[in-house]
Amino acid sequence: MIKNPPLIKKVVEEMGGTFEEIIPERGCYYIHVRGKAFLITRKFRIAKTFIGIVGTTEYKDLTYTLLRRCSLPTPATVFFFRKNFKPEDVAAKLAAIRFPIIVKDASGSNSKGIFPHIKNLAEARTVITGEIANYRALVAQEMIFGKEYRILILDDKVIGALEMIPPRVVGDGKSTIAQLIQEKQKHTRRKTPIDPTLKKILSEQGFSLEHVLDAGKTASIRKNSSLAEGGETRDVTELVHPGIVSICAKAADAIGDYLAGIDIICEDASLDPAKQTFGILEINGKPDIYIHYKPTHGQSRNVVKDIINFILKLNTTQKSDLC
Repeated sequence: MIKNPPLIKKVVEEMGGTFEEIIPERGCYYIHVRGKAFLITRKFRIAKTFIGIVGTTEYKDLTYTLLRRCSLPTPATVFFFRKNFKPEDVAAKLAAIRFPIIVKDASGSNSKGIFPHIKNLAEARTVITGEIANYRALVAQEMIFGKEYRILILDDKVIGALEMIPPRVVGDGKSTIAQLIQEKQKHTRRKTPIDPTLKKILSEQGFSLEHVLDAGKTASIRKNSSLAEGGETRDVTELVHPGIVSICAKAADAIGDYLAGIDIICEDASLDPAKQTFGILEINGKPDIYIHYKPTHGQSRNVVKDIINFILKLNTTQKSDLC
């Protein structure tokens, strides 16, 4: 029996178009016909409302591929797929990117399946060969450094923007960092492990678990902005530079979403992205909304109202089941 992709390719070519393979391991293809281009994944899906469409952001490898096609700034990235993984290919693929790198589950979320700060090929080979059996695909990406931000884009406009502050403890002048972490963990959903990674993070700041922090002084206990481990947020909606807004709007358009939570990293979101280190880390097609209502610092944003007003404006609300 003929499979979908060859059949679709045949018909598209008969119509004078082209059928372009994007990520064969995912079965992702671009159809170019009559001056238009659109993405399919082996099968067509045509939804009556944009609300019900499955987003392209489900897989990071696909997201990064689409962003690169649009010449949008993302860290250099390579992919590893379990179905055709060969340990001998690791070195050749990683030759295309620079260390340090981060390795991520291509379908991961909530800061799970992340292996950051890998310094060399030996470390990378150990992580990738050891973890590929646990994930359908892994993404290896150059690390860039700066502040992390979540930009919530709706129809080319920023309706909420947050600086994502990694978990930290604040000194009281009498407690050790270990005691401060223990107290902090009484109120966090996920516990920060007391492990060599934590000790290294503290050592880089000139601290140890036994160090007594001065009152008001802070010590980071994670490098990534995990809210589950006590990360903080600061509203910066009014400060985002127009150049960053433009890039994020183009990124949302590249993955075909009106609404997207775009994770970026840069020195300062209020500055021109062309004049600083800047990169798109990830795009969330179904972004968390609650984080914009109670930021740790700054103003609450009623983004749900903005979203509902937009849906009503489009007049695409689904027909009631009672009709």
